[in-house]
Amino acid sequence: MGVLEGFWIRNFKSLKQVGLGTCFPKFVYIDDDTQVLPYPLDSVTLFIGNAGTGKSSAIDAFSFVSDCYRHGVDFACLKRGGFDAIYSQGGKGSLSFGFHYRQNDELEAVTYALSIVCTKNKTPFIESELLAYQRGKESLPIFFLQNGTRSIRYLVPDEHIGNTELTKIEFTDFRNLGLASLESHPRFPVLASLRNLFENWVLSDFTPDPARGLDLSLPRRHESLRGLNLSGLVGYVLNRYGSESEALFQRIATLIPNVETILIDSTQTDKPRLAFKMLGLKQPVPITLLSSGTIRFFAYAILLEENDPAPVIILEEPENGLDQFHRWKLLEQIHQISDHAQNPQLLMTTHHSDIADSLYPSQVWFFEKNQEGFTVVERASDALILQEMMESNQPIEPQWFTKQFLGTSKNALF
Repeated sequence: MGVLEGFWIRNFKSLKQVGLGTCFPKFVYIDDDTQVLPYPLDSVTLFIGNAGTGKSSAIDAFSFVSDCYRHGVDFACLKRGGFDAIYSQGGKGSLSFGFHYRQNDELEAVTYALSIVCTKNKTPFIESELLAYQRGKESLPIFFLQNGTRSIRYLVPDEHIGNTELTKIEFTDFRNLGLASLESHPRFPVLASLRNLFENWVLSDFTPDPARGLDLSLPRRHESLRGLNLSGLVGYVLNRYGSESEALFQRIATLIPNVETILIDSTQTDKPRLAFKMLGLKQPVPITLLSSGTIRFFAYAILLEENDPAPVIILEEPENGLDQFHRWKLLEQIHQISDHAQNPQLLMTTHHSDIADSLYPSQVWFFEKNQEGFTVVERASDALILQEMMESNQPIEPQWFTKQFLGTSKNALF
């Protein structure tokens, strides 16, 4: 499984120009005074800040690019009210996104950059699209789309590939991404992983009520926004893993208080439903009768514990609706992801200091608004007070975030 080492966003809502993790200025169009962060994102990355500082906009940027990949830029913009509705007020240049992705324990990596502009009649189209392949410290552009007179997408030849392998594809549609139609190249195996990233990352702002009517007849991989596909996710697990799914559900059952086992109940309805055998009760309890917090925790657990998880899982404020015990169990799962490279990568937003306190300062990113109303982002470990502590080899206290950052200024986070 690979890792998303960094991403940058430009002119998307309040995110006029932000970058997190590793970015490559050689292949992206950013201002000279922009700080390009040289360190990669961790296996767990937390966005924290006041309401309205741009955390959800950063999450929606992932959803926007996914919509562009699946359905085209026209659909992605219209879904959010049109190009003007999402373009930063007073912004200059294109609406741009970039992602730097690397296979675990490999030197090869790719940087993908997408720029979108709008015609005078408000029709969005792709201005440019670039894919740069990195071998060690050397970066090579292998795929480039530029809206111009020649209108071609191509793999660029270099001394490693040779001119005989140059591939040109004529095109006329500037609404769909070239990445979505680009075939895997034997010299660049990481391309398949990059496409898997765009196709299979998971975004969840889960609400329990839509998940109560658990119909397992339509299996689908991974959960959709707001839990509408929790039943499909469970059906997918049952279909793909068969008898092995029992071990997965039993593993999840051990994380939920008063639950002995999780099983499929077909006694009350023609369609199978998930049921929970509760401690002390003879009959299994259907999911419709579980508390909202239990359903919410179950949804997160199945995403994080699935045998073949999504490459990146994005959770918005997962602490909402969880009691202290479930929140502690969720933190245990988060720490397991942080400790093992083969686990999925996790991005989260939160308004709860317990989550920030439980992570390393290098995993926590502050979102704030500047005087112009645009988002600025800083990694917690770059704060001067923490830098001084680390340089002097002082231990980071268990409640480092609460003690160092809450209530210290008029711009306190909560």
